[in-house]
Amino acid sequence: MAQAASELSITFVLDPTRVSKLRSSFPEFEDIQEVATALAPLMTNEFIDLLAGEKRYMSLSHQYVEWLQQVYEVLLPEEEYSYDRLYNEFNFPPGTAQYLARVLRERQHSTLHEKAKSRLREQISREIEEYDGLPEDAKPAAKPRSPRLAVREYSLLVMAVDRLAAKGEAMEWPRITSRSSRFVVCTHDVDQLRKVLPEIERL
Repeated sequence: MAQAASELSITFVLDPTRVSKLRSSFPEFEDIQEVATALAPLMTNEFIDLLAGEKRYMSLSHQYVEWLQQVYEVLLPEEEYSYDRLYNEFNFPPGTAQYLARVLRERQHSTLHEKAKSRLREQISREIEEYDGLPEDAKPAAKPRSPRLAVREYSLLVMAVDRLAAKGEAMEWPRITSRSSRFVVCTHDVDQLRKVLPEIERL
């Protein structure tokens, strides 16, 4: 009688060169052990499924897309697929990085849109609550707040302001104080944020 299948625990060691490469690919992680631990079952399962004949990719591009989607799901669930990371940190050639970013963004657009809306609502609500919690004599007259937003969240903020302005609301657009390929720090008046908050749900 065949022995019932059971879970198997394994341990492996990465050489220093590969550890260094992993750090370069995921610079935002202080604990590179966390990255390696998350990737290990993905890669092991992929090879086992290949040898068992359970998974075959139609092309190398299809394989890249499927692998990257898994990597993002376990390590970068809140990040939008970008040419910047695929080219600079995952080291794909320019043309391949551009193609993969486009295909992957099409897959995740609706999911990321809803996540970005939720995070933007939470961030704006927090900024308003923090301002309202200040002592009256500590509240600046201009009422500025400077949230740090992912690029998609910032785009939604601007979209909400645009919609309100089109309806005749007296609106000011957020002022960018710093920007990278992934994040935007912008300054916006807290009273403007109060107007924007209910509009985000309609995006």
